[in-house]
Amino acid sequence: MELDETDIEILTQLDEHGEVDANELAEELGVSTSTVYYRIETYRENGLFDGRVAELDPQVLGFELTAVTQIQSDYGDAYDDVGEKLADISGVQQVHQMLGEVSFLVISQVRGHEELQQLIDRIIDMDGVVDSSTNVVLRTVKQESRLLVNYDDEALQALLD
Repeated sequence: MELDETDIEILTQLDEHGEVDANELAEELGVSTSTVYYRIETYRENGLFDGRVAELDPQVLGFELTAVTQIQSDYGDAYDDVGEKLADISGVQQVHQMLGEVSFLVISQVRGHEELQQLIDRIIDMDGVVDSSTNVVLRTVKQESRLLVNYDDEALQALLD
């Protein structure tokens, strides 16, 4: 999808705020309100985003621990299923299949040590898992799921080149 400066600004506003006032944004960009609506719909149709999701604070909900688990798995018949099985474990938020010494990286939110132990037990008992190592996050320095807000203006400009 070809993007221009107007697209980058609309996407940046959506990324930063989750939603935009089309009238205000159109006035700010010097385009019509229908242009803003049309482009947002085009982004949806092209799969750039889908809806709006509230960001919940896990600490407020009682999920005290964030666990980062590295998993080694032998390549074989069970390998393809390991990622899917990991994704189905309660509390697992992210599963990344990796290249290198680690086969999968799993990030989970749990309410405490007992839930963490249950999560670890499910992982190590899983067919295809050879080894695992779990670390508990002490402090989160940055956790940003939005994309464009992580880049400076120069990097955003590079999207246009």
